[in-house]
Amino acid sequence: MINQALKSIGLGNKSTLDSAKIRDNSNLDVVLPWALARAGEDIQFPLAYVEFLRSCLERKTYPITPVKSKRGGADSEPARRFGSLLGALANLPPLEFALAESLAKTADAYSGNSMPMESGSWAGDVRAHFEMSSSFGHKGRILAAIVRFMRCQRCLELGTAYGMSAMFILEALSKQGRHTHLTTVEGSELQYKIALEQLEGRYPGRVACEYGWTSSVLPRLAKSLEPVDFMFHDAGHSRKDYVGDFHAALPLLAPGAVVLFDDINWNDPRFAANNPQCRQGWLEVASHAKVRWAVEIGQEMGLVLLD
Repeated sequence: MINQALKSIGLGNKSTLDSAKIRDNSNLDVVLPWALARAGEDIQFPLAYVEFLRSCLERKTYPITPVKSKRGGADSEPARRFGSLLGALANLPPLEFALAESLAKTADAYSGNSMPMESGSWAGDVRAHFEMSSSFGHKGRILAAIVRFMRCQRCLELGTAYGMSAMFILEALSKQGRHTHLTTVEGSELQYKIALEQLEGRYPGRVACEYGWTSSVLPRLAKSLEPVDFMFHDAGHSRKDYVGDFHAALPLLAPGAVVLFDDINWNDPRFAANNPQCRQGWLEVASHAKVRWAVEIGQEMGLVLLD
């Protein structure tokens, strides 16, 4: 099933696909001015607001590159769902407009935060750091598609940041039933406090925000948290972090769980003095015996399906 999905990705008449993209862009050119007028004068940064909406709604395709596959198990329900998910990621489903509008307004409010913020050798304010580090439309749609196609019920996020990716996950979880839940972990005290207020106010009873570095929080969660069927890793960006967090989280991951690693080729000298070897860490995770399938989504993200 997964091999068939990979073979089918990217197939189609190019002229037909190009026409559809042109048509979608024309439709967006109609929708976005209407959406901005609808938002009224409350929006602080109209260009960023419209760009956020665009990233939630526009036609978006991703190349899917296989990294690892095991024989057998292709007829299991998780494998069938994973194959369908890969097809969806190659032609990413848009968000519902009401949800895109709500999250765009939240992002606009964050962008007005001028509190000082420092990380590594970088120093600025929350607005600048939020714009650099948060998950917006394209990545949020990937998270939503994973929850939707894998029918996730309980999720774990490593690296809350300001809570935007958690919102995409929680909104997708809300469509899977009333008893879904997200646990999210953040090591920066400032980001934790900002995200905690936002998430617990918006999703009471459905999210647990944990403060601390993953190396200390994950062993504790492994003793108390129910098994999760999706983990999003957007915490420490290094080979050590990727591999260490994956091994520490394995006791928490249910059979057939999926794990998404963000920034698998990341190497930003503003935040890392030496090469963090993210790609080496990602490939080490992908080669683990518990990983049945591993693919790369574009150049930024790695996705695995566990046995």
